[in-house]
Amino acid sequence: MDLINWSLNAIDTIFSTRSLGSGEPNCPAGTFAAGYVMDGWEKWRVVCLAALSLEDIEDIYLFGTLITGFLLMGLGGALWYRRLVKAVSAAQNPTKLAGWIETLVGRAVSTQTVVMDRKLENIVEKLAAMQRVLDRPGDQ
Repeated sequence: MDLINWSLNAIDTIFSTRSLGSGEPNCPAGTFAAGYVMDGWEKWRVVCLAALSLEDIEDIYLFGTLITGFLLMGLGGALWYRRLVKAVSAAQNPTKLAGWIETLVGRAVSTQTVVMDRKLENIVEKLAAMQRVLDRPGDQ
């Protein structure tokens, strides 16, 4: 029973309106009076706000990062959708489909050709170096 009375008194202390006398409005520690608002019973109440602390600023940065992430995912989804629409429209029109496939396959083949050419050039250079080593007259 003591715990219930203590918690009710604590809640009452937190949420009770303080009687305003002359001078500064009475706000809890760590807050400042930001203005007044009329409540449902047509009484003016003090609005107390806390100053931004380091934790609050971190929360704002986290919220901004979250929103930025959602915007970037939305942009990625829009770009993916655009590409999907192109693919579907190309599939519906056979003349576009051939060009689209040729573009995709052509890129892949040309990339593979460049890689294979480089590997072949490296092998030819190694074979030439080995042939020079074998052709030296002083080693025999």
